[in-house]
Amino acid sequence: MQTPDWVQKSMFGCMPPRDVLLTVGNEILEATMSQRARWYEYLCYRPLLERYFKEDPNFRREAAPKPRLTDDNYKPDYWRKWEKKNKAEIEKAIHERDWVLTENEPWFDAADIGRAGKDIFVHHSSVTNEAGIDWLRRHFPNHRIHVMWSLEDNPIHIDATFVVLRPGLALSNRKRKVLTPHMLDFFKKNDWEVVECAEPALDGYPPLSFCSQWLSMNTLMLDPKTICVDAQEIKQMAQFDKLGFEVIPVPFIDVSAFGGGLHCATADVYREGTCEDYFPNQIDGF
Repeated sequence: MQTPDWVQKSMFGCMPPRDVLLTVGNEILEATMSQRARWYEYLCYRPLLERYFKEDPNFRREAAPKPRLTDDNYKPDYWRKWEKKNKAEIEKAIHERDWVLTENEPWFDAADIGRAGKDIFVHHSSVTNEAGIDWLRRHFPNHRIHVMWSLEDNPIHIDATFVVLRPGLALSNRKRKVLTPHMLDFFKKNDWEVVECAEPALDGYPPLSFCSQWLSMNTLMLDPKTICVDAQEIKQMAQFDKLGFEVIPVPFIDVSAFGGGLHCATADVYREGTCEDYFPNQIDGF
């Protein structure tokens, strides 16, 4: 296998623990990660997980199978071919979920997973494949796994596309429309409101950052009534205020160059309460 020169010389960084670590119940799971430049990030958190394991006899630490990162895991010349696609071909690829990963091994980033009690929403994306979703379904047999996708040409991570804010309320990207059959009906059937996010402050990528302007909805919930938002996102904060949240502005956009927003830069490791059932009315096919 020949690794591109730029991959050999670069590492993504270790700012976003949310991308690597998934907390479900009393378990923290290390994600597989799907990009060669991000394979080693789990090592940064090992000392912390080891400490938790020694301090808490009820703590479970798990690691999903680390992928081999061979060329067989990626579709050949995917991005070169993508650049040559016309609009109709791109739309076809989006609706068919024709992303860069093959199904040779399970892949998923933890940031492609949203949790709401007994229900787990997994984003089928450029860094999470169907084999990875199947692995998660087997690993968490006591949870209901729902697959989602949206109108994105390079989908990466659920927390700038569809976000559960509090019981009964979710935030959806105003541009990246949900394409998953029955998904919005599922939320409606359980008396959840899904609102579109406000206009972001930027109309393109932040300076020196590969993250999109939709970091505007990459927020941190402290409790069902309190939310931290990037201080530059005036319209998004105003929307949250109208929805009844106490909004805490946090100057954070300069951090985006290191890998994400407020949600990316945090990871919950301790929570109170029990596992609730927020979606008692399930829908076949979702």
